[in-house]
Amino acid sequence: MRYITVDALNFKTYKNDLVKLYIDTFSKGKSFQYHSESETAAYLQSVIDVGYGIFAMEENKLSGAILLTPFRFDELIPEEISNNFEVERAVYVAEMMVEQSKQGHGIGKKLLTFFLEKADRNRFDDAFIRVWVENEAAVGLYKRMGFKVCASIVQPRLLADKSGTFDFEKIYLHQQLS
Repeated sequence: MRYITVDALNFKTYKNDLVKLYIDTFSKGKSFQYHSESETAAYLQSVIDVGYGIFAMEENKLSGAILLTPFRFDELIPEEISNNFEVERAVYVAEMMVEQSKQGHGIGKKLLTFFLEKADRNRFDDAFIRVWVENEAAVGLYKRMGFKVCASIVQPRLLADKSGTFDFEKIYLHQQLS
């Protein structure tokens, strides 16, 4: 497994693979949300335009990714956070995903470790991540990596089969970097 940094300059090379990984990750299983290819591609481009990604590559195939932006990229920052932290000095794990067949093999932990070791502490004092409260594996990983729950939100989401919506409760976790 090798880890590469992807930014706006080299994103085009990996864009289609990342769109597929994103849709596969967030449209199946318990989360079962609808994601169109075009909307997903535009969203991922917007993340990379202001941030960067760390991609886990196995035999030139994308196995996992962590996407990072300045925290202000998140338009849903709860007041508990904005009132207690300097948002401009925080980095945001906008997305973290691992190919389903590779989950549980330490790729997510390695991506998160790589990010935490390389985070620009001259620019950022804090790191935040938002995750679905029922994603127990991810929540457990983030807590083991030193993140602590600091806030929550509820987002309405469209089911993958477009048959209705459901409330998606997410929690924010925080880790001090400096």
